[in-house]
Amino acid sequence: MFRLIKADFYRLLHTKGFIATGVAVIAFAILIITSGSPGGIMVDLSLKMPVMMDLKSAINSTIFSSSVLIYLLIGVFVIVIGYEFSQKTYKNSLTSGVSRFQFILAKYISEVLYLSFFMILYFGAAIVTAYVKFGSTQSDFMAFLGETFLLAIAFGLVISVVFSLATLLLVGMGSLVGATVFIVVYPIIIQIISQLTQFDGLEYFDFFNFIQILGVGQLGFDDLLPYILTSAVVTILSLMGSTLLIRTKEL
Repeated sequence: MFRLIKADFYRLLHTKGFIATGVAVIAFAILIITSGSPGGIMVDLSLKMPVMMDLKSAINSTIFSSSVLIYLLIGVFVIVIGYEFSQKTYKNSLTSGVSRFQFILAKYISEVLYLSFFMILYFGAAIVTAYVKFGSTQSDFMAFLGETFLLAIAFGLVISVVFSLATLLLVGMGSLVGATVFIVVYPIIIQIISQLTQFDGLEYFDFFNFIQILGVGQLGFDDLLPYILTSAVVTILSLMGSTLLIRTKEL
């Protein structure tokens, strides 16, 4: 399994898409801070976007806007697992002695690592830009950095939930286009359904609206548990489902 992760690491680092994604993520963070105009994937217009006045509010604006990153990070999904299924090279890994579950898990771990890296890059660029613009307005700057680092990891995991669902769709349908389209439309469709039905339980599947609510300070850390549990359950079921589906594939 670690061999697969290492191979993904080597392949991703040697693609122009990796560098382009990193540049795009940094540029997006800088643009948000310098323009003072946060935004995101938002159907619920009742949410008020945070106003930048200092370092803390600038990072909140970055949090609010981070839902857009799923579009910038689609390339990670394509390179890590999408390419193998479109070219059917995944068979080489499975015939070399790697189990189906190890293959799926290795791909998911690779995605989490790269998503977390890009999220750290995103927030890092935002902190540096906001520090230059506003200066340090935090009484404990190091603690602030630590909290932001943990948020970056958490948001990487949030995006990985949608990627795990896309992987289930990719394995089941064998269509990279269908899985990619799913990643694009999921944040919008889930918010529209949530707004139309007003079903309370659906909000826990609206992972990107959750990010925006957190960014505007309407969600405390005590309220995070249902979102965390939902994300964990969805991810586990997606990985199990992908493992079962891939067993039906001919080698």
